[in-house]
Amino acid sequence: MPEAFEGWNQWVEDPCLFWRPGDYNYQTPKHDPEKAIYTPEQEYERMREEVDNSEGFDIDFDSFRCVFNYHRAYFESNEFVDEPETTGDLLVRLSKEALDNHNGTYETDFEFVKVVKANFHYSAGFMFLITFEVRDPYDGLIKPFQARVRHLKHTFTEHVFCRPKPNAGVEYFGNAKTDIEKDAKKQRLD
Repeated sequence: MPEAFEGWNQWVEDPCLFWRPGDYNYQTPKHDPEKAIYTPEQEYERMREEVDNSEGFDIDFDSFRCVFNYHRAYFESNEFVDEPETTGDLLVRLSKEALDNHNGTYETDFEFVKVVKANFHYSAGFMFLITFEVRDPYDGLIKPFQARVRHLKHTFTEHVFCRPKPNAGVEYFGNAKTDIEKDAKKQRLD
């Protein structure tokens, strides 16, 4: 790939409005009628803000009647896998692989707990934006993580990045306390 395109998978995909209510072939996405009260133009602006603010990880799909290029992943479906596997199984596998890569790169020992949610968009395959939880061995607390993984069934999996969720309001350590830290804490408590 030419150098000018290096890192293209790190870019945040701009939202694109595909269908509005009433368009030909429009199928109403799952939404909350009490929250989805905006015009298509307002929905587009809201989608743009949510994608920009969260890099596509935190989108309130219940507020949208329009169909965009960003979609919610349904854990119980088998849209991306062969039965008996589910999309949820795939997301767990992709999250664990991404976390293993992160732990190897940064010499940390975060432990996978569970997938919380995932979004996706098309990207020469599918770009999954997965939010999952890990246990930090330092303090035993469960903390949010994110992974961006490009995947196409039976073809490839590319772990674009895995990271602690930005602005989550928690401190990440990744390694167990040393004996010195444990002794210092014990002395403070005594």
